[in-house]
Amino acid sequence: MTRIIVLLFMLLFVSGSIIFIVSKSKSKSTINLMILGIEITLVGGIIAIDPNSNLGGIEYIIIFLGLILNIIGFSNANQDK
Repeated sequence: MTRIIVLLFMLLFVSGSIIFIVSKSKSKSTINLMILGIEITLVGGIIAIDPNSNLGGIEYIIIFLGLILNIIGFSNANQDK
């Protein structure tokens, strides 16, 4: 039971921090936003590959959030042109 609560708090923390970063990144470069998305995707991928980690699928949500940041950065790059 405590493991589920910890995982939920981790999910809320990661998603909240990503939403905060995206909301503050309107003035930042789109390249920085895309690099941040790539880094989050890589961290989630490393966690997913590790045989000793068992987060119950949250690592795939982290990868998905990184991909969303990449898409947001790419769409902002297209709008700037």
